[in-house]
Amino acid sequence: MSTRGAIAVYTSGSGIPEHVSSRPWRGVYHHWDGYPTGLGQHLMACVERVRGDLQAVVARLIDEAPWGWSTCMGGKDETEEERYSEESPGLPVAPDETGSVSYVYVFDVEARRLDAFSTYVGGDGKRFSSVRFSPEGTPDLPALDLLPEELVSEPPLPGEELSAEALQAYLEGLPRLESDNKLLHWFSTEERPDRSLCIVFRVVVFEEDAVREVVEREWRLVPASARREPARVRNFIEALVEVVSEDPTLFDAFWIASLDSLRRSQARQRESFVRILKAHRARDSGSGSL
Repeated sequence: MSTRGAIAVYTSGSGIPEHVSSRPWRGVYHHWDGYPTGLGQHLMACVERVRGDLQAVVARLIDEAPWGWSTCMGGKDETEEERYSEESPGLPVAPDETGSVSYVYVFDVEARRLDAFSTYVGGDGKRFSSVRFSPEGTPDLPALDLLPEELVSEPPLPGEELSAEALQAYLEGLPRLESDNKLLHWFSTEERPDRSLCIVFRVVVFEEDAVREVVEREWRLVPASARREPARVRNFIEALVEVVSEDPTLFDAFWIASLDSLRRSQARQRESFVRILKAHRARDSGSGSL
């Protein structure tokens, strides 16, 4: 998960550039989880948390961290925020110096926009997405890297609001999810302060009938809005079980915890989620992230 990225802000010019070096910017290095689903999503959440004050985000993440970040993302089971120091700085980044990072995220404060560029081998520095924020900080897209399959919008499935206890009971009733040497265990559920529901799960790896490794992840699967559609949540989880059962390579705790389809898409039917998950599998397998 140490895919490198950069957090930047334009210093002059205007408009949406199609290449990372087409418009001047300054930025800082970010070492950990530079993917659109990681750092990219975190930057969008930062703007939402400060109610659209992009300048405040730039001040904190760039001006107050001149030597860069090991990670600006904290959370349970993850490394807390860690800034590099002058004595041990991160790698340099600039419009003509992006060889050490795979993604660059550049804020346009005046235009209230975040541009994302792919700078890994094969990405060639091209812009792959842009998100505009309302004055209150709401992005016009739920994610920077939406797949075509995620653009589906289906009628709501309203029901009684899903609780953490009901979600746990449902998970415990699912068929056993296992491969030849791995077992997925739904460990616990809890309600977060933002009223989303979180699942803690473990992937247990066996070797010659002995436990070799246990990987535990916290999966923030159910946003507050999705709690009002319990059937939608069940359809997604059942689609996940189907897709993972078909492909043992997907018993990957990090890949599963990165899935965010209940927020990224307006899909609601199991068949639609199956298509979305298979598209994610194809994309992520192609990028070598599994």
